[in-house]
Parts: sequence; structure tokens; C-alpha cells
Amino acid sequence: MTNNSEKIKLNEAIKNRWSPRKFKDKPVPDKMLELLFEAARRAPSSRNEQPWHYYVAKKQDESAFNRLFECLTEGNKVWAKSAQVLLVSVMKKNFDYKNLPNGKALHDLGAANISLAIQAAEMGLQAHQMGGFDKEKAMKLLQLDKENFEPVTMIAVGFPADEKSFTEEDKKRLEQHKTRKEQREFVFRLHEQKLS
Repeated sequence: MTNNSEKIKLNEAIKNRWSPRKFKDKPVPDKMLELLFEAARRAPSSRNEQPWHYYVAKKQDESAFNRLFECLTEGNKVWAKSAQVLLVSVMKKNFDYKNLPNGKALHDLGAANISLAIQAAEMGLQAHQMGGFDKEKAMKLLQLDKENFEPVTMIAVGFPADEKSFTEEDKKRLEQHKTRKEQREFVFRLHEQKLS
């Protein structure tokens, strides 16, 4: 008889998630995109507000893809051109209830984005989130109401390129991803701390 704790292990999609800078020239099927957004939809949020909106452009729709692409910083343009899908994740800043400020909206959008990224890894895709883009340009393009909406990240999605095609820089980036802080550096048991 095996101990149940022996069967407990880290979710493989969480282990395999990373942010590549090179994608295959292979379209992402609509069904996969729908599952990414279903994962985001199921993320937790304060008062179940779900304060996230996503704007999507597939590479096949060249005009839409290029308009989103032009919002990226030059450094991100260098590699994001190989992505098959570009997304903009947008935070709704106020609750529906009385239009009060939602102080948890950024946290909730982050939860939705990581749910999307883990689902991507589960299906053999990867989702590379980027802060390097022109928010004002994106606001204008998406015709967002500045009072209640804010673009937070752009996300490049696609099937990651095979490692055999990696440059030395690509290999270095993959190794960098594998380097994580030890839990002792960021987890603190309350009883170990002096309480005031």
C-alpha cells in the first residue's frame, strides 16, 4: 500500500511553463485559443468581478496582428514577430458595484494571465508576457476608456521552437528560466518571526 503523499507532485504544466523568444511557424488552432481563455475565465477574482478583458490578433489576420505588433517596444519586436498570436490583457479598474475602485484588479488580472499561461504549457504552447509596449498607443488602438480600463501586458503565444534550432542566446534564456529562488528565500513561517 502506497502513501498518498508519495503521489503528490508539482503540476507538469507549471514545471514546463516558460517564456520563449522563438516560436514555430505553426498556427494556433481556435480551439486552443478558446481553452486559453477558458482557463483565464476560471481564475479567482475579488467579489467574482473577473476584471479582465483580452484583445486578440492571430498572425493570419496580418492587419490586426501588425497593429498590435506596432505597440511593442523595439526590443520585443525583434523576437515577438515569430509569435502566432498577440494578446493584450486589460484590467478593468472599477467594480461594477457603484463603480468603486477595485484595488484587487491587477492581482486578479495576474491570476487570469497565469492561468492562461499554464493552460498554454499544458497544450504544448507557451505564452510570453511582456510589459514592454506603448500603453497609450494600445489604449488608442483598442479605443479604451482611460477612466476604467488599463492595458497591463501584451502576450505572445505560439508553439515554442525546437531546442535544436536555438542560438546560444536562446539556450542561455532557457537555462535562466530554470534558475529559481529557493523557497527559503521567499517563504517565512510566522512562528519564526518576531511579532510586535
